[in-house]
Amino acid sequence: MKKVFFISFVFLFLSFEILASTVIKGRVIDARSGTPLEFVNVALYQLGSSVPSVGLTTDAKGNFEISSISSGKYILKISMVGYQAYDKEVDIRSNILELGVIRLEEESKVLNEVVVVAQGSQMKFDIDKKVFSVDQNIASSGGSATDVLQNIPSVEVDNEGNVSLRNDANVEVWINGKPSGLTVENRAQVLQQMPAESIESIEIITNPSAKFNPEGTAGIINLVLKKNRRGGYYGSLSAGVMYPDGAKLGSNGGINLNYSSSKIDGYVNMGYRSMNMKGGGWNNRYNYLENDTTLLKQNNSSENNFDGVFMRAGLDWHLNDNNTFGISGFGMTHNEDGNNTINYGLYDVDNFLLKNYSRYNLDNGNHPSFHLNVDYQHEFGRKDNNIMASISYSKHNRKSDDQYIQRDYLLDLTSSDITQTTDNRNHQWEFKIDYSNKITENSRLEAGWQSNLQERNNLTSAIDNLNNGVEIFSYSDNFDYKEQIHAAYLTYGNKFDQLSLQAGLRGEYLEKKINNLETQSYFELFPSFYLSYSLPEQNELQLSYTRRINRPRGRMINPFRDYSDSTSISYGNPQLLPEFASSLELNYLKTWNQHSLSASAYYRFTDNVIENVRYMNGQTMESTYFNITKSKNAGLELVAKNNLFKILSLTSSLNLYYSQLDSASFTSPYNTTVTIPNQDDFSWSGRLLANLMLSKNTSAQITGRYLSPRIISQGERAANYSLDLGFRQTFFDRKLNLNLMVRDLLNSRKWKSTTWGTDFYQVSESYFHGRMVGMTLSYNFGNMKPKQTVKKRAESESPLNMEMENIE
Repeated sequence: MKKVFFISFVFLFLSFEILASTVIKGRVIDARSGTPLEFVNVALYQLGSSVPSVGLTTDAKGNFEISSISSGKYILKISMVGYQAYDKEVDIRSNILELGVIRLEEESKVLNEVVVVAQGSQMKFDIDKKVFSVDQNIASSGGSATDVLQNIPSVEVDNEGNVSLRNDANVEVWINGKPSGLTVENRAQVLQQMPAESIESIEIITNPSAKFNPEGTAGIINLVLKKNRRGGYYGSLSAGVMYPDGAKLGSNGGINLNYSSSKIDGYVNMGYRSMNMKGGGWNNRYNYLENDTTLLKQNNSSENNFDGVFMRAGLDWHLNDNNTFGISGFGMTHNEDGNNTINYGLYDVDNFLLKNYSRYNLDNGNHPSFHLNVDYQHEFGRKDNNIMASISYSKHNRKSDDQYIQRDYLLDLTSSDITQTTDNRNHQWEFKIDYSNKITENSRLEAGWQSNLQERNNLTSAIDNLNNGVEIFSYSDNFDYKEQIHAAYLTYGNKFDQLSLQAGLRGEYLEKKINNLETQSYFELFPSFYLSYSLPEQNELQLSYTRRINRPRGRMINPFRDYSDSTSISYGNPQLLPEFASSLELNYLKTWNQHSLSASAYYRFTDNVIENVRYMNGQTMESTYFNITKSKNAGLELVAKNNLFKILSLTSSLNLYYSQLDSASFTSPYNTTVTIPNQDDFSWSGRLLANLMLSKNTSAQITGRYLSPRIISQGERAANYSLDLGFRQTFFDRKLNLNLMVRDLLNSRKWKSTTWGTDFYQVSESYFHGRMVGMTLSYNFGNMKPKQTVKKRAESESPLNMEMENIE
């Protein structure tokens, strides 16, 4: 093992100089504002040919670079929706052709004497990822990161804030290319408190290379936060209100301040959100006992208030052309209080009422979070030969006081009154070093090391208010979890004419302790392989393979029993093993002047599948997690963007899924056999986002989504659909913006499921909030033009730029 790591790092410092072939360079900006234009299509045609020799898009700073071009005469075509096309004949004779700054003029169309300026693209297709620009998403304005994710193709967010990708909940959610301490326990609160206005784009990476953490069998969702760079100072102010159906008025506001010069880029952002939400649902469960059948009916209602502050700050100090130091971080508070009421009725087979009682839960809690990142980058003086080191620290706490009061109406008494206090703490360190060397114009070597140290402590205590405050040990918990992961990776990529390939290998060693006892340690290898082929007329194919892992953590492995619902008790399993998934994916990308299509066919085999298994203990349902079986998943994903009539742009997606879960059986703690039959299912989902430019300053947006019924462990989830509307009006040369929106117009975002087992059959429905109407007003001030000199950093605002893009 040590030899493998040693050899990997010997390769880290290998560097070769080979004579470069011809390179064309340029930078594309908006002619009016001077803003760099990202996602601009750049194509190079041989003189007299209608088939492009090379096709690519500009990066976040508007730069493009075309390499490996033979001498001769060509036509360079640059185009982007909403701008006039740029054509230039170029005669390539030298090794480097510098085109300098290219300014694109906005394309206008007169409609009834009103000037209509087309909107820029909201989506970029790469062969290895999809990037969705969300700063123009009207429907999520004034909302949270959760609202933004609900409008991204292939991403689903349920009523409890759980995120899934391609019908798989085992997905990693990162912020600016880092896990940032997000866990299954705190992810929903962090995303709910993060303002939508702080997010620049969402990156969907379904098959990441060996360079990246292999956590999450479904892939990575990366939230890229805004970090504009313009000369001098600039910023924005925003304020808004939100009204959910039947609830109190909520509010939001924010301020963004930025400063940029040739040496320093700095920013401070702060946002505030408060919301009142009402939810509810019902549950009917048939319990099949040995000699009897009972029906338990539940109806619940809830009202929750939350508010909090989200803050970001960062500073990049360009020491010189070769060295850059950066420090950034964010913190947030999330305070909530609420009350939840569950009404129970237990009936026998003759519909005779056996029990009738209610359970009241009064909750008061806060969830502060903090993340700090320090990084340093050194350029070795030659293009694309650099090393970057970073250290990050994350802290997430959760403190709450819950009171559970149970009232029995048949006996006319309060049967229980319990106060439970929870203090959960999560600390995480990440140490990372990455080395990148563009050996030749067509080849790249990358290597690195990463260490993650994590410590969690869950402390819960409970007292009996009806018995002089005596501690209830069955409601108390002290759970300590410590984990360290050390990893090294090596990737190599090369390009041969139209064919590009990349191979990588990552080795990871994990050691974890529960309550200071070593429970698991193992070493695993995670290979990745990419093969890409460029076809004529801007077509591209890519085949990729990766191995990934889903490690059980948090409530999955904590054996503490949750009694918040006395008829349905859940607990974790500390003996869980990780899931391992092997993924094979074939991607096809086709671009036209006004249209793009991305098609992905994928297959994933998962071993040691972790499922939440339910079984009965008398009249009480219990659930926990087990490694029960194997699963196979296959699918076809189609995502298209179309620009029609210069005023209408459509982003549409269609996902077709096939899932198969092998049969399994196990023995419950009560010596009953629980059998899960073989399940297979075909399901699908669709989404359409339409942007309509009504005039130069007026736009509208419609978003619709549909999910068909699909299988879950021991059951099925019903179909789900929703419709959102948005309207934007700009004033004073787009400095002042008014956004109006309606979320869940049809009041249909409800979640219904059916589950069954040997001794029960259950149907339930729930919703978190209904229709919401909101308004947001924002104002931009200061210099709105970019500075003309920006120090280059090897890593963009999204560190997830894949290597195959870099070697082309």
